[in-house]
Amino acid sequence: MQMTTRAKRFEITSLDEFSRFVYEQGWTDGLPVFPPTREAVQRMIDYIGRDPGEVIGSVFPGDGEATIENIAANCVMAGCLPEYLPVVLAAIECIVDPQLLITTTQSTGSGSLCTIVTGPAVDRLEFHTREWIFGPNGGRANATIGRAIRLILWNIGQAHPGKLIKGTMGNPASWSYCVGEERELTPWEPMHVDFGFDVSDSAVTVMKAGEHSQIAAPINSVGLNECITLLARGIGKAGITSSGGKRAFLFVINPSLARAFADAGYSRDKVRHAIAERAYKYSYDWQNDRKQGEAVPVADLYLKTPSERQTLVAPVLHDEVFVCVGGGVSPQMGQCAAISSRSSAGKPLLAKKVNFPN
Repeated sequence: MQMTTRAKRFEITSLDEFSRFVYEQGWTDGLPVFPPTREAVQRMIDYIGRDPGEVIGSVFPGDGEATIENIAANCVMAGCLPEYLPVVLAAIECIVDPQLLITTTQSTGSGSLCTIVTGPAVDRLEFHTREWIFGPNGGRANATIGRAIRLILWNIGQAHPGKLIKGTMGNPASWSYCVGEERELTPWEPMHVDFGFDVSDSAVTVMKAGEHSQIAAPINSVGLNECITLLARGIGKAGITSSGGKRAFLFVINPSLARAFADAGYSRDKVRHAIAERAYKYSYDWQNDRKQGEAVPVADLYLKTPSERQTLVAPVLHDEVFVCVGGGVSPQMGQCAAISSRSSAGKPLLAKKVNFPN
């Protein structure tokens, strides 16, 4: 691995001085941060036992070098425990991987990076995985790991608005967008097996996320078959697509809905197939929409307010649909958070194994 020089050190005499200092230095995106003291950063580094100068990669858009030391410093600033560092490292390995290409998340569309932690790490680090899974929920791992990723983009990647990034409206999810997959109440294997990892592994999946919406699937009212259609229709919402890159749609379904599927003989992969078979993506003829999944023209859906552009529809493929379990238990009401990718280049999402120290 490439090595680099150690970080600079500053003498700060009080918390009040530190608060002023970090804002003056531009080390925070607006929220308060914890002091990255020499001792706190060293505890992080000691936990994983790796060289502090080891370079993980360069972080877009400023192409700053992400080292073990400066990643650890940002984890401290976010409020992470040392045990969280391996998860953050796995996420950063995704972010610096040229297969992912996070350029779209820094463009005018204001996409965000959503991090999903799966496997034993969820229990080990005490992720909050049920009611209010996307927060705020009091889960330290959820909030601070997501926050650390944002600070690394901010401080190492120099992702500062109006300078190197041009998100027109911004995205509130970018403050902290991290969840853990429910393990006790899921009827299936973890999502990371779709990426070739073992069931017993822990993994991090980073998704270049665009739209985030909640879909109600009232099991007792409409039945499971119609619930599949409701989930599939969540993809079909008409709008301008983000790009000509490969798409992905993540469905985080609550344990009640997952159990209903499992009891009816659905594996997680079968749910993915069922959604894809019924899903179509509508869009307007804009930029690269015609390249999206063999798109073909259709009649405009909105006759009262027709678009000036051709409306297109494209099928959704099985390998574009991902399913994991999380959220509150509500036996009569299935719920789902549906997240669509924003990916103009590279993969829409990427997973890496979490390596905890022995």
